Amino acid sequence: MRQKMNALLIVMSLCFVALPALAQYPSRPYTGPQVPKNHLRVNVGYFTPNGGSDYWNDKEFEFTGSPDDFANATVGVDYIRQLTERLGLLVTANFWDGDSNQSYRDYTDEFGANITHTATVSTNSLEVGLVYSFLPRQAVVIPYIGGAGGYYAWELQEAGDFIDFGAFPPQIFNDSFSSSGGTFGWSGIFGLEIPFGQKWSLLLEGRWQGIRAELDGDFQGFGTLDLSGANVRIGASYGF
Repeated sequence: MRQKMNALLIVMSLCFVALPALAQYPSRPYTGPQVPKNHLRVNVGYFTPNGGSDYWNDKEFEFTGSPDDFANATVGVDYIRQLTERLGLLVTANFWDGDSNQSYRDYTDEFGANITHTATVSTNSLEVGLVYSFLPRQAVVIPYIGGAGGYYAWELQEAGDFIDFGAFPPQIFNDSFSSSGGTFGWSGIFGLEIPFGQKWSLLLEGRWQGIRAELDGDFQGFGTLDLSGANVRIGASYGF
């Protein structure tokens, strides 16, 4: 997983190093008021996984908790290059991890205490897409939509106490298990931009990401891991 994360960070770094050169690219300007052709956006959000797959279904049957327990903060960075006054090329990166303590529903230890482990899930994505604004820059509020697709690095880890049902009698043991990889996913985007002059804006945005990964490693045979879900975000945009 660390190698995949390093590769993702290298790709992101190359993208952002190339931004100044892209900003100087001699494209034909569109008519109308002077609108910045480049926008850098930084945002924070809250992501809740949908949890509609084999892994989540099996977990809810055997352990306490639900996918909603993994809801947690996200951090994102976007770059937009205006192709026209309202249509922009989007490069977007987003980072999220969530965790939850899970206990066996039907079993306790010899003292009646819960047998608990902590499950942690994370995604780090880099996507490319398009964003379209419905109103010009002079509007008080600018609704926009967009879509993007790209690469998602993901990791699942469970660490804590488990029951070995293969032993007689069943034994409690402490261990950790993990699975990680990368897959392709997509995002649908809807938001509102509130400009403060030509350069600065406040952003209110909702995204739905679609991603499913095939589990391997210690979770080989557990089926798919659904990491789709809704991400509600707030942020700021700077045009240059």
